[in-house]
Amino acid sequence: MADNYEFRLGEFSCIVVGDGTIIVPDMVTPRKFDPADPKTGLVMDVNCLVIDTGKSKVLVDTGCGPDFGPASGKLLANLKAAGLKTSEIDTVVLTHAHSDHVGANVDAEGKLVFSNATYVIHRAEWDFWMDRLHTEPVNPRSMLSTTRRNLPPIKDRVKLVEDKTVVAPGIECMLTPGHTPGGLMLMVTSGKDRMCCIGDLIHHKVELNKPETFAIFDVARDEAIAVRNKVLPELADSGVLIFSCHLDYPGLGHFVRKGKELAWQPIPVK
Repeated sequence: MADNYEFRLGEFSCIVVGDGTIIVPDMVTPRKFDPADPKTGLVMDVNCLVIDTGKSKVLVDTGCGPDFGPASGKLLANLKAAGLKTSEIDTVVLTHAHSDHVGANVDAEGKLVFSNATYVIHRAEWDFWMDRLHTEPVNPRSMLSTTRRNLPPIKDRVKLVEDKTVVAPGIECMLTPGHTPGGLMLMVTSGKDRMCCIGDLIHHKVELNKPETFAIFDVARDEAIAVRNKVLPELADSGVLIFSCHLDYPGLGHFVRKGKELAWQPIPVK
């Protein structure tokens, strides 16, 4: 069964497209992670998003591709199930270049999957990863191999943006550095409705009050924690709808205050 969740944001038609699940180190329990034993890890959802503004079809992240096993890499199948062709997507926003967010930029032959799209990424993000690709030795077993395969082919289609850049009507990107140098959030506005696509600002609801929990994934730990401590309360106070790449599918809900702490309030899903 396809994992597609359709909803409207003002005049925009949106679809959360499930890419499946991955296994990550369980930092919540926590417990020792053995990559050879998935039962020692934590199952984490991977969510992508299509925003149809009526003038533009925007895809937020391309998921894992084929590199994380059969439980993930379902983006393309689920897009097809939703009646969407890859050629219809005119803008792909990469919130950052970790391998579970760029894995379906290209197909098995290295050709662009979203062949008619402009690929939007923050300039600092692009420069950081391209520098790593040039300086680190090729290792097919490294997660960097996914980035190596999926970033260089988009160079002729890439649009490098700065903080607070409008990438499509009603969609503005905002820099949230730390997790990666050029990590992006998106603020999506249509009429009175607003939604914030938080990228990897957090991976799990426990980070709302313990922002250091998954700092093992952060390029700059202290900066990432500081950004979470600043931005998460602001999002809670704003009441804006949240779309998360990794909170439980479909990753939609609100950050709310409960006493002195923050909490995740997912939307009811039928």
